Amino acid sequence: MPTFPERLKELRKAKGFTQKSMAEYLGMVEQAYQMYEYGKREPNHETTIKIADHLDVSLDYLMGRTNYWPDANGNMIIKTPPDEPAAGNGAKP
Repeated sequence: MPTFPERLKELRKAKGFTQKSMAEYLGMVEQAYQMYEYGKREPNHETTIKIADHLDVSLDYLMGRTNYWPDANGNMIIKTPPDEPAAGNGAKP
């Protein structure tokens, strides 16, 4: 499963945010935010919640504990890791 820094970077890019815009949202300088994506520093609990809310994912998904999260309608969005074949793609067991 992806690590927090990998998932953070992936989600930020998918949402179209820059490192600078994320840092501004969190009330920090860009270099401090970059440390999260580089895995050099971990955010505190309150900041982690703000990040998950801003990226519209669960804490478990953000932290790499699950590969799914509920969308705005409560439907589960499932992300298949790149090393696992998606169901129904013709892969043989």
